[in-house]
Amino acid sequence: MQDSRAINRVTLVLGVTAIIVLTALVGYSWYWNVANIREENINLALTEARANWKKDAAFRRWVARHGGLYVEPDERTPPNPALAHLPNRDVVTTDGQKLTLMNPAYMMRQMAEEFEQDFGIKGKITGKRQLNPINKPDAWQLKALNIFESGRADEVYEQQMIDGKPYLRYMKAMYMTEGCVKCHGILGFKDGDLRGGVSVSIPLGRYFEAADDTNRGIAFTHLGVWLAGFIAILAFAWLLRRQLQRMTDEALRDGLTGLPNIRLFNNRLEQSIRKFHRDSEPLFAVCFLDLDRFKNLNDSRGHKVGDKLLIALSRRLNELLRPGDTVARMGGDEFTLLINNISGIDEALGIARRILSSFREPFRLGNDQIYADASIGVCMITERYNKAEDMVRDADIAMYRAKSTGRGRVDVFNPEMHKYALETMQIETDLRSAIEKGHMEVFYQPVVDVVEKRIHGFEALLRWHHPALGDIPPDRFIPVAENSGQIREIGRWVLEQACMQVREWGLQFAPDKPFSISVNLSGVQLAERDVQDAVAEVLKRTRLDSCCLHLEVTETALVGHKEQAREAVSKLRELGVSVSIDDFGKGYCSLAYLQEFEFDTLKIDKDFVQDMAPDGKGLQLVRMLMLLARDLDMKVIAEGVETAEQFSRLSAMKCPYIQGYYFARPLPAAQIKSLLEAGCHRDIGRLLDAGSAAGASGGCQAGRP
Repeated sequence: MQDSRAINRVTLVLGVTAIIVLTALVGYSWYWNVANIREENINLALTEARANWKKDAAFRRWVARHGGLYVEPDERTPPNPALAHLPNRDVVTTDGQKLTLMNPAYMMRQMAEEFEQDFGIKGKITGKRQLNPINKPDAWQLKALNIFESGRADEVYEQQMIDGKPYLRYMKAMYMTEGCVKCHGILGFKDGDLRGGVSVSIPLGRYFEAADDTNRGIAFTHLGVWLAGFIAILAFAWLLRRQLQRMTDEALRDGLTGLPNIRLFNNRLEQSIRKFHRDSEPLFAVCFLDLDRFKNLNDSRGHKVGDKLLIALSRRLNELLRPGDTVARMGGDEFTLLINNISGIDEALGIARRILSSFREPFRLGNDQIYADASIGVCMITERYNKAEDMVRDADIAMYRAKSTGRGRVDVFNPEMHKYALETMQIETDLRSAIEKGHMEVFYQPVVDVVEKRIHGFEALLRWHHPALGDIPPDRFIPVAENSGQIREIGRWVLEQACMQVREWGLQFAPDKPFSISVNLSGVQLAERDVQDAVAEVLKRTRLDSCCLHLEVTETALVGHKEQAREAVSKLRELGVSVSIDDFGKGYCSLAYLQEFEFDTLKIDKDFVQDMAPDGKGLQLVRMLMLLARDLDMKVIAEGVETAEQFSRLSAMKCPYIQGYYFARPLPAAQIKSLLEAGCHRDIGRLLDAGSAAGASGGCQAGRP
């Protein structure tokens, strides 16, 4: 909403500015054209005035050269009293006809009167000294004569009103010639003197009428240009607004699903937070949704199918939410939901559970049907929240808690989760230097051969002694290492340490029958393309026989990286390395994975072993798993053996290998070496005695818990 208002303001300001600029340009053009047309018409009138003056001057010169012109006197041309001083003003021809002299001034005055009557053009010969008072200059003509006398100019023109009508008055200096002295010499003029001037007044009415006609055409033309520009500006403003809206939508919308992105979501969330702090209502919640095992879908079906699923999910979420709610895509397979106007956490949980329930229905992607699941974290608004990113962060934390506790469920954020997240961040940071600083150590737990009653080998188990957080269990830091990618470096270090250590013990204590070493391989390591090369390199550096190395993978690792895992297991077995499936029975579709993968060893999970009471189902499950392993020609190791009763029952079922606290806890290398030096590897009775002695002395590293 705010972005739309901002866009409207921008386009309005730009549009108004453009219209103002257009109006100014068109107005200036119109004014310039009108002014120039008026000036051009005045120039035309001036040209006409000069032409009239030139014709007058030419005629006057001609008459002056011939001494004047004699005409028969009549009412219109009576003898000129101004020429009475001339002895030859009046003459009689030989045939008795009377004639009177008309000098140029007299002739031009009469012609000017007729010209004015016919064409409206006024003309007059004038000077400061004149024979005929009628030629006396008016004020403007007198001003022109003064200019001529000063030598500043020999012509003057000016626009004036005469009898209420516009005229262009033009006057040019007139100088005495030889022919003029005859009539005007009496006034004291000599040849070459400034006699006066000839004034011509051109009526401007017809010029202005022509200019007005042209101006009307110009006005209509400019109005048309302005209207065209106005329409163009409106069209441009509309296109600009549309483009800005599209760019804003692209900036605020997810390109794949069309949902709001994190920026728009945070903007709306900030508004809800401000309103809550201002009014203490309404209540709202943020939900963070993440698809479970979405990477598997992308890897197995391709990214196009994954994109189609995200589009279908966005549509389903929009259908499930109310009009006032917001669903946004944060990126990848993560979505956030702003649930507005709720009564409390129960309503938010109800909406989240309804969303999860919708995942029971498949997503129809063309001809395909895809089943998916998701985990949701919920964060309820409280007074402690002032920023959108804090609520999104805490909803994300709750989502990861939901995912880590079983997936496909909803969890609500509480402050302890934030503490847990901060601790996780510290773990991730400190993991980078834990090995270098010597805070990590490999422990070893014996694997007992029940038939030969000796130590068959060991399982390498990583321990982290954090200087601030204390001992951090592997199930706490290993997932962090996997998520951050640090498990690769840590895993290779553990593998090399374990291989080097067990080879040293084998050479020293069991040269005829070397110990085996079992090392856990995470799903991330299993997915590495160079896992075979990495293991081969470690075996080469430590000079451990490949048959002594057992790599353990969990069913969870196989689920997450099925295709890569199948190829990796095959390549590892080509090296001569044994591959075990760990925690068997706790994962997904266990029997299917036994069919698809070629495992050498099956490790029975401790939960089944510890439920081997006569009335427990664990006894039957262990028996069934052992039979299954024998049929598949696989070795069996029972984990988590903690009591003599469990050991007895497993022995009765002829379980070949046993591992657990009954014989020894995971121990550091130095304590294992002490057990080996005591000969415990050749006799499990001694191993039990060593454990009992450690327990009696308060030791907690060996023996039963």
